[in-house]
Amino acid sequence: MTGSIALLLEGAFVLTLDDAGTAGELSVAVRDGTIADVGERDRLRTRFGEAQRIDCTGSILMPGLVNAHLHPEVHVLKGIVEDVDLHGWAHAERLERALTLLGTDELRWIQRAGVRAALADCLLSGTTCVATYGVTAGADEVAAAELSAFGLRGHVTIRDTAFAPATDADGMPVIPAHRLEPPRMYRLHAEEALTEDELIAAAGAHARGERIVMHAAETRYRIRLAQSRFGSTTLRLLDRHDLLSAATLLSHAVHLDEWELTLLERSGAAVIASPAAEMKLSDGIAPVTDYIERGVTVALGTDSALCNNSNDMLLECRQLGFAQKLAQGADVLPAERILRCATRGGALALGEADRYGAIAPGLSADLILVDTLNPRLQPLVHGEQFSNVAANLVYAATGQDVRDVMVAGRWLVRDGGLLSAEPDRIWQALADAAHTLHAKIDGSPQPARMETEES
Repeated sequence: MTGSIALLLEGAFVLTLDDAGTAGELSVAVRDGTIADVGERDRLRTRFGEAQRIDCTGSILMPGLVNAHLHPEVHVLKGIVEDVDLHGWAHAERLERALTLLGTDELRWIQRAGVRAALADCLLSGTTCVATYGVTAGADEVAAAELSAFGLRGHVTIRDTAFAPATDADGMPVIPAHRLEPPRMYRLHAEEALTEDELIAAAGAHARGERIVMHAAETRYRIRLAQSRFGSTTLRLLDRHDLLSAATLLSHAVHLDEWELTLLERSGAAVIASPAAEMKLSDGIAPVTDYIERGVTVALGTDSALCNNSNDMLLECRQLGFAQKLAQGADVLPAERILRCATRGGALALGEADRYGAIAPGLSADLILVDTLNPRLQPLVHGEQFSNVAANLVYAATGQDVRDVMVAGRWLVRDGGLLSAEPDRIWQALADAAHTLHAKIDGSPQPARMETEES
């Protein structure tokens, strides 16, 4: 064997989510940050004789989860708007004040506390890749720094209505933006923010290879806005400007007509579903089952603490299954297909399915171990005629069952503990930040801020 010493992960039930649906009591070899082999224990022990063996008995070993849509800095605002729909936010003065304050240099530490807490929450619950989407000034750069600090895989967005080429630290153009680290995507935001000039600029960026993300067709009200301003529904408008392609990510896409479904299918654009947020805001239930049947890439995201009080992607899987079965019948969307949305679907949507999203030789070792020795996951049965492993993961497991997380062959969580930071400090910094921010909104005397290494 050449190269560095390998790790052999043994004893787990392995759910590869590869193209063949390989699953069972297998071993996985990891070397140089990638998956070197998957197979029977004895064969891998022979091939990787010098490898460090890690006993994973009592666990499910599966690909890390991909949260393809998260607004991380608003984690500090959890619960600030409840029991109103998306368009009620425009009248929520407390929220508007909070978002303005979060974008100021004075309160950058609060913004950072929110981002760190959101990413730590993601990581501890089994997410290995996060596509962040800043909604306040400066949040994208904070997210980029914190993703790197945690060792998480991720993407961040660029909000520039001129869609100018991204620049490096020296101000030199870098084309395309996804060559930056972490990769960047340009964002159109949503229908109420669109202008003809911005659409034309976005089309130019898209033509040079930039990825574009947009909240699209989330509510019927937003579609009516597009019709009023542009004489077209949202997807027709994007198609008119050549903005539908495999490099387009449509967040939500809840309300599409039959022709728009055809446009989506033909274009190769991906949909990022956030069922918990969509149901909580009463947006509706996206026709995800129809998308999948048409071959559309579907990824999952938890959206934000403003409309989903959780960053738990396993809970998001459950919500997707429940919503689709309620809307389209109990026989739709098998559990393993849902898990693919949460792993390979996210990698596909982000243009990186050749790098991660499954357990297969050559892909990055982005892996999680889910504890099965708890009542939620039992009984666990797998055989040629029957298996309940995927169903138990989707409909019984939570992020709290994730015990170990690896990204690119590096352990970031072991035995439920975060290795790159002290969680208690992160949660304390978040609490300090929230209390300070709400006091600032109220014009009250600010509580003393706890200075920590994390803040």
